Amino acid sequence: MSERDYSAQVLDYINGDLSADERVAFEAAMERLPELMAEVQELEALMGDLPYLSESVTPPEGMKDRVLGNVFAQEQETVADETPDVVEIANVVPKRKRRWVIPSLVAALIISLAGNFYVIATRDQNTKQATEDTDITKTSKPLQASDNVTASATASLIQKGSQNTLVIQAQDLSRLNGAECYQVWLLLDGKPTRAGTFVANNDGHGGVIHSIPENAKYDTVAITIEPDNDSETPKGPIILSTSL
Repeated sequence: MSERDYSAQVLDYINGDLSADERVAFEAAMERLPELMAEVQELEALMGDLPYLSESVTPPEGMKDRVLGNVFAQEQETVADETPDVVEIANVVPKRKRRWVIPSLVAALIISLAGNFYVIATRDQNTKQATEDTDITKTSKPLQASDNVTASATASLIQKGSQNTLVIQAQDLSRLNGAECYQVWLLLDGKPTRAGTFVANNDGHGGVIHSIPENAKYDTVAITIEPDNDSETPKGPIILSTSL
């Protein structure tokens, strides 16, 4: 099984949904694939440090639909008819760790956060302190497609204390050839920084979760098609981008 196949099992591994044989194979893969191990640790850190996460909680009826509706609502908004800023791409930056993830991770993360907020709201003691400890803000923005590009995507910034996380959700993506992949870039004044690579699944969906270093600043997020997942600077065309 390839690294890409194992990356699709990250959520099932964290939730304990893999069979015994699958779990043994997955843990063996983490030993030889540091980036897979890093992806698991990052998602566990983002989800696991919230209070009461280990408790089984069912949110009120309708909450799940409302949460998922909000996650994907931005994707249906009409993008204003304006010419996007030209993104200057220059200078080599240090290679960053790749991030592999599927869109179901994003939805599961939001549902988990919603469940935690419900538990906190119903606690009779220390409610105020618990809410302060889980103060999370989320902003989303649609990416603008380049000419002749049918794909669409949404960039979400999730802030939890001093931790900032970029979540990219893309759909209607084209299937790529060979080692080609979609690469996410964060840019400041035209200088790119790697923010994860991904490929589309059979439904044309794909995305990444990328931790942004504290105090890091960027003004643009863009997605390109790269010949492989080792590009340190963009080699392929920009297909989607937006200012931050």
